[in-house]
Amino acid sequence: MMKVGFDAKKAVRNHTGIGNYSRRCIRAVENEGAAVSLFYGKLPVLGELWRNFFQWWSIRRQHIDIYHGLSNELPFGIRCSGAKSVVTIHDLIFRRIPETYGWFQRQVLNVKTRYACRVADKIVAVSEMTRQDLIRLYNIDPSRIEVIYQSIDDQYRQPLSPEQLQAVSDRYQLPSRFILCVGTIQMRKNQHTLVRALPLLPPDIHLVLVGREEAYGEIVRQTAKDLGVSDRLHIHKGVPTEDLPAFYQSALVFTCLSRFEGFGIPLAEALASGTPVIGATGSCLEEAGGPDSIYLDPDDYEGLASSISSILADDQRRLLMVSRGREYAQRFSDLFLGQQLTALYQRLIPS
Repeated sequence: MMKVGFDAKKAVRNHTGIGNYSRRCIRAVENEGAAVSLFYGKLPVLGELWRNFFQWWSIRRQHIDIYHGLSNELPFGIRCSGAKSVVTIHDLIFRRIPETYGWFQRQVLNVKTRYACRVADKIVAVSEMTRQDLIRLYNIDPSRIEVIYQSIDDQYRQPLSPEQLQAVSDRYQLPSRFILCVGTIQMRKNQHTLVRALPLLPPDIHLVLVGREEAYGEIVRQTAKDLGVSDRLHIHKGVPTEDLPAFYQSALVFTCLSRFEGFGIPLAEALASGTPVIGATGSCLEEAGGPDSIYLDPDDYEGLASSISSILADDQRRLLMVSRGREYAQRFSDLFLGQQLTALYQRLIPS
């Protein structure tokens, strides 16, 4: 039986994007029959030293066949462990948009990511965009990179009853007609363009933002105030994962005009939920949203308002976007993820 070790730091401590990805990878590979070991530092400081510089010894001692770093990094000395190594690279945003990170954080990310890409036997990119960035920014041999998309939870594929939808709506006091955006409220994700579209839409259509709010949230709120639509902007922080399907299924349209993403998992969740999607050009959102969603320049608030209006005015188009979106989202499954990862591991182990 193949023994696979995972860097489980994010799986244990992070309950959003990369943490969800890590947990889904681990479960998917377990479901394919591999023996799985999890590696993470249990103490904040000493644990980090162990993860980065001495973890290779534990990997060697446990006779791990494949070690997979799930978040842009591998332990230093990994080649001494005797295991084949794989690293998942989610994005190179710290290189593409450096102003979104502090100087020291950029240096750490660059050193860890560059090292992992240099020593890994195989690199998993979560999108074709990330693959191209690795080739362009780190001069990685394309043959060493494999694109394997993330999976989404099956809860997004399950239609909720009217009673379930109403219960969540009541809990959060959701408006009856709204467009939705899920993701951290930060400069890169560009939610203020969504607010700028509101005055161009009917007054009964609101905007619901779901996600952790950074300082940029004040810009979003001030934009709404300046445009006279503060009463149509709703920001919800700390929404538990189990309530998110109701947000998606209650929304008229899902919108994401982020300036750059490594993948864009909320678009895939929206498609699986049966919600039409409008995304931004310029990164990988076309990969997450598929060929039947609408894509706009991130600053095109007039085009956004026009696209939303056209979807709402054309029931046939909306139904087509919903059906084809659900079909496209089938590729983001745990089964497919596990099969692809296991096949990749098996190619690295001599038969």
